[in-house]
Amino acid sequence: MEQHNPIPTLNHLFFHHLDAFRHDQLLVWQGPRGMVAYSSDRFAHAVFALRNYLLSCGLVEGDRVAVFSENRPEWHIAEFAILLARQIVVPVYATLAPNQVQYLLENSGCRVAIISGERQWAMIAPMLPSLPHLELIIVMDDCGDVDAGKASTLASLPRIVSDALALDQAAIQSIRAQALSADPQSVATIVYTSGTTAKPKGVMLSHRNITFDLERCLDRLGFRTTPQALSVLPLPHVFERLLCYGYFRMGVPIAYGDPHDLKDLLKLHRPVVMGCVPRVLEKIHETVEAQVELMPGWRRALVRRLFQSALEDERRISEGQATDRSPLFARVTRWLLARRIRRQFGGLHYFICGGAWLDPAIETFTRSIGFVVLQGYGMTETSPVITFNELGREKLGSVGPALDGVEVRINEQGEIMTRGPHVMLGYYNNPEATRAAFRDGWLLTGDLGSLDEEGFLGITGRGKELLALSNGKKVCGPLLEQAIESSSLIQRAFVIGERRKFTSALIVPHLGNLARMARERGIRFHGGEDLLHSGAVWELVRQEIEARQAQFSNYERVKRFCFLGEEALLDPEVVTPTQKMRRDVLERKYAASIAQMYGPEDLPAIARASAVSQAQDAHVSRGTGG
Repeated sequence: MEQHNPIPTLNHLFFHHLDAFRHDQLLVWQGPRGMVAYSSDRFAHAVFALRNYLLSCGLVEGDRVAVFSENRPEWHIAEFAILLARQIVVPVYATLAPNQVQYLLENSGCRVAIISGERQWAMIAPMLPSLPHLELIIVMDDCGDVDAGKASTLASLPRIVSDALALDQAAIQSIRAQALSADPQSVATIVYTSGTTAKPKGVMLSHRNITFDLERCLDRLGFRTTPQALSVLPLPHVFERLLCYGYFRMGVPIAYGDPHDLKDLLKLHRPVVMGCVPRVLEKIHETVEAQVELMPGWRRALVRRLFQSALEDERRISEGQATDRSPLFARVTRWLLARRIRRQFGGLHYFICGGAWLDPAIETFTRSIGFVVLQGYGMTETSPVITFNELGREKLGSVGPALDGVEVRINEQGEIMTRGPHVMLGYYNNPEATRAAFRDGWLLTGDLGSLDEEGFLGITGRGKELLALSNGKKVCGPLLEQAIESSSLIQRAFVIGERRKFTSALIVPHLGNLARMARERGIRFHGGEDLLHSGAVWELVRQEIEARQAQFSNYERVKRFCFLGEEALLDPEVVTPTQKMRRDVLERKYAASIAQMYGPEDLPAIARASAVSQAQDAHVSRGTGG
């Protein structure tokens, strides 16, 4: 039986926060013009002002309103204003290409778009003639220099807020009554999937979907509040939105920023908790490893021994075994490591990790230096969490047991299926896709997994990303990629093989680590480009790939590879905002380079793929074996 939910809608969440908490600096952001800070009262006034403005423009319940911005306080002001007006939030990633933004606005039929500033305006303005339903653009910044002919299409959020009169208690109570009468089963948001294999689909999530998931996740936490949270994952991702709902629920102040500025943000805001994807933890590991490498020989050896002790202790603890060392020794070891490392991260203590597979070795390392890592699993269609590790009962390498009230099972193909109050209402204006997503009332996740005897879920691959070789054999590309990416020399690996005779890979190298190892081996080079044209460097990477894929069958192993520039990771056509790879786009964009890897048997892999010019001089290397 489903438990009673004290927060049945997101509107209840908003008023719960206002009733229970007061902060002088509830929401803060280091913007281009300096620090922006909202107190609880200023935040509430801005939300009420924008809510009333939307209704005054003739918008009605169920209308769609887009939010197109980077992470900043006004994102949540816009969101709660839309929700209090009983309208539907359509989040748009700030990194999307113009054609992708236009598709979302067209498909959702948004009447209003709330955008960050001039960059977003410059993208949307040319689209307006083909978006007749988009009647108004509200800009979070001052409008600045805008085409006079477009002025009637624009409104300034700062002006809306400054012009709004302060509301008396009677007016606030009227807003409260109208907002809290929203049906929990009504659509709160339409979140467009990343579209790795087809056009993005609009996932309709109800208030009940989200608040159910929120309350069940909070049940798994061992803390009820913290002094400061940091929001750096993009807010259009429902995972980061759920985290922020949790912060509002617990009265935790939020600082916003860009993940590329994480080092500075940690020093500036000193957060205790933040959401992250596995790549953040991998970066921490790489940074620490690089720092250790720069130490004098005797100190480097000592620190490596301390690391080894801490890692072994963490492994034993995670397996429920006693350590060989005394508790005092273990505490001193962890303190010595944390003293140097943790101070670089301000007061950060908790990582809530999701969005992709987390290497157990990286998780163990992060825990061994004193951080708490809580990992879960889900998807946009499940609001988003299905399983989540409970603080104090985590199981290494697992994404945790199902949330209370959530059902999970594995079908005959090994695919994870789920049902419960967390499952979406369906895809917006796409009944065919909605029907295809379910089987006998169970949502098909597309992911492969296994449940242990205690109900903990392990992710083993992605069913939709099995590569069918020309010999009929199947290869799980993501698992192979994860194994190869465990090398410190490799940032990302993209495995190719569909309808081909063997698997190959496009490799984004970690240039810093590769250069350091090359110097240690006495390999001479001049800069990054020269490094990637060195036969000796290719051999280093080939050996790394061979070592990392040793546990795979011969037919699964990558036989040839070529280097791919790091700029590919920033290409919105190739990589989604949630860092998932669009395999079809990748293969189309780098088709000539891929074709060379499948040329005559004695033709080794090319040095570097290029989406701009495939005719560049390609010094060649040997493949990774037959």
